[in-house]
Amino acid sequence: EFRDEQELAQSQELNRDLARASHYVQSLLPQPLHSGPVRVEWHFQPSTQVGGDVFGYHALDEHRLVLYLVDVSGHGVGAAMHGVAVLGSLRQQTLPDTDYGRPAQVLERLNAMYPMDGHAGMFFTIWYGVLDRRDWTLDYASAGHHPSFVWSPDGTPLQALQTPNLVIGAMDGVDFDAGRTRLRPGQKLYIFSDGVFEIVTRQGQTWGLPDFLPLLGQPQDSGLTEPEHLFKVVQGLAQPGPLDDDFSLVVAQIL
Repeated sequence: EFRDEQELAQSQELNRDLARASHYVQSLLPQPLHSGPVRVEWHFQPSTQVGGDVFGYHALDEHRLVLYLVDVSGHGVGAAMHGVAVLGSLRQQTLPDTDYGRPAQVLERLNAMYPMDGHAGMFFTIWYGVLDRRDWTLDYASAGHHPSFVWSPDGTPLQALQTPNLVIGAMDGVDFDAGRTRLRPGQKLYIFSDGVFEIVTRQGQTWGLPDFLPLLGQPQDSGLTEPEHLFKVVQGLAQPGPLDDDFSLVVAQIL
């Protein structure tokens, strides 16, 4: 009521730009995998602001599957477009002199390609893994990102997959470490952003990662994929309204 027509038009155009940016990011996300020895489902729910979450997976060759999730600092169109650029480097394999089957090397090349000083002070966290279906070896590396987790149907405690690397873009010439594990049929790999667990509940409690982990591997609502079910549960526990950050969750199951 207090804005003139020009201010209202500018506000509406900005909202349309944000909506277009959000739809563009979502259009780049991969289709679920419903066949083969690895099944992958995901759920992405952007917050009210355009965020910097992007993720993907694709075949590296006939034996190996690459999975990754990127979380760019901040919100808005700038963060979203930065995420899209990083996603393109991973999907199209445009990083120079890079073996995309070596997670530590991929992170090193990303760090050299996307320094904060050259990208408006933006940095990002990442989890990147390469799953070899011949022996189910998973090579992985993370940079500033919380762990991904392996769930086992036999009740074995969750296995955290994380490497102690700096965020991407913060410092030149950094060495990155990688890890390796082996998966088994029936296990699930959960890869997600911090928007999945950083919520304030309806009782006013601030959640952290340990609060979210007991939900993994639990029975789910019929008719929903597991990522959709987990979003429904988290949304029901959080304060009314949209979540504060993007909800990005990928679940890969070994058959």
